[in-house]
Amino acid sequence: MAATQVTGRNFEVTDSVRDLVEKKLSKITKYFDDVIEIRCTLSVEKYRNICEIMIIGKEHDVKSLQEADSMPEAIASTVDHLKIQAQKNRKRITEHRRRTKAAVTDWTVQVLEPGNLRVSDLDGDGKSRPRIIKTSSLQIRPMSIEHAALLLDDSKNEFIVFRDVDTDKVAVIYKRRDNNFGMIAPEF
Repeated sequence: MAATQVTGRNFEVTDSVRDLVEKKLSKITKYFDDVIEIRCTLSVEKYRNICEIMIIGKEHDVKSLQEADSMPEAIASTVDHLKIQAQKNRKRITEHRRRTKAAVTDWTVQVLEPGNLRVSDLDGDGKSRPRIIKTSSLQIRPMSIEHAALLLDDSKNEFIVFRDVDTDKVAVIYKRRDNNFGMIAPEF
């Protein structure tokens, strides 16, 4: 756990109060992957005891400010509120990761090499038939159109199949003969 900075405004921070804050915070830090810094400000304004805690984490920051009749109640209320916020943020991050992982699908794409498109033996009406030369398996990753264009520009491939992050639909961006890019975005 990162060091906890406890400061007081119009309130003297005693060792027992500092221990109470650290004990309460130790129970909720499990909801954070990497805590960088924890700041706790305890203040008294007229008859209000105010506790403000800010937890700065690697993936998200959480802040809560609560007031109560006594300082231990304010600390408990603030920590409870932080716990709820941290659980929501953790759930949102987990769902986002699951969506990203679920969005990567594996499609088998048939690639035809231009020199070997036609079979030499003719069918009944004198026309040659196309044949499949190579079958590849592609992972379809979510990315923006701009990112896909940059990857295609640096690639020796003729096309990239991806899931557009804006529309969440599968799209294909390909190199054209005039050195520009074309895009196919099916409607389904």
